[in-house]
Amino acid sequence: MSTIMLRPYKSNIVTLSSHFVDYFMPKARGEYVKVYIMLLRYTQMGEDGVTTAFLADILGLLETDVLKALDYWHEVGLLSVSTLDTYGNLSLEIRESQVIQNPRMDPAKILAEKKAEPEMGKSPAATPEDPMLKEISLLMGRPLSSSDAEKFLYFKEKYRFPEEVIILLVQHCVSKGKTSMRYIETVAISWDSQGIKTAELAQQNIRRHEDKWTNYRKVLSYLGINDKDVPKPQEDLLEKWFYTFEFTTEMILKACDISFSTLGKVELGYINGILRSWHKDGIKTPQDIENQEKKPRKGKSRKAPEKDFTEREYDYDDLERKLLGWDK
Repeated sequence: MSTIMLRPYKSNIVTLSSHFVDYFMPKARGEYVKVYIMLLRYTQMGEDGVTTAFLADILGLLETDVLKALDYWHEVGLLSVSTLDTYGNLSLEIRESQVIQNPRMDPAKILAEKKAEPEMGKSPAATPEDPMLKEISLLMGRPLSSSDAEKFLYFKEKYRFPEEVIILLVQHCVSKGKTSMRYIETVAISWDSQGIKTAELAQQNIRRHEDKWTNYRKVLSYLGINDKDVPKPQEDLLEKWFYTFEFTTEMILKACDISFSTLGKVELGYINGILRSWHKDGIKTPQDIENQEKKPRKGKSRKAPEKDFTEREYDYDDLERKLLGWDK
């Protein structure tokens, strides 16, 4: 008896159902269709996962567009998207086969029904008799679907959040322009992991968050980035610059200026490399930069130092070596 060893075969063909092409594709935004097809491709190839940043890069989109696409396809039922942890990691399942069996094929009708009465035969869960859900509905500016209401009740039961904590959580998310249940659930998981179970702790956490974002907004505004559209990786970079490297806003903006002068554009990875290099060298102030510039450089002739420091005098060759890890 011979054993036949089979090598995995991955097809280069992405299969789209006629149901998707006929009913869902015409009514979805172009970027949403692009995201869905790429997710189908990687799912059909057996990939374990893909990052939202990677999808945004290969599709020429913002990462926020990718997240909005996931929300859209989740709402119409073609995807099931759930939050895995406090880092924003997601679990995703293609559910097109289930939707095909559903007679409600029009995505516009599905969305309308989800907002008004998501499950046929059931009345909306957010009834006026429940003060907490009624207040949340007012905060979010829309009626709560049954699944939304169940999720907030789940927060109350699973995380043992008092109603006032849940309302503060929603207020906090709405103030940031984030009203998707996936985002709200991510914040709820984070609060639970931090042991935030009282209104006082919630308010303290929100104040700390606002203090951080006061600093973040100064940098984002300088770079021309809307603070409502900041994905998690960019937020993590800002936190590292301010609270791990402990740089002032002035120093971070100076690193931004160097990026502009050198590359002609905002390159967060380059800015991060500059700040990482400064942190490693113990440079914390503009005076430290000037002192560093006055030190002799190995293998290079040195002009007499000028009185005033300019960003163009910075040793970019050395900076790039450090950025790329060649100095190690």
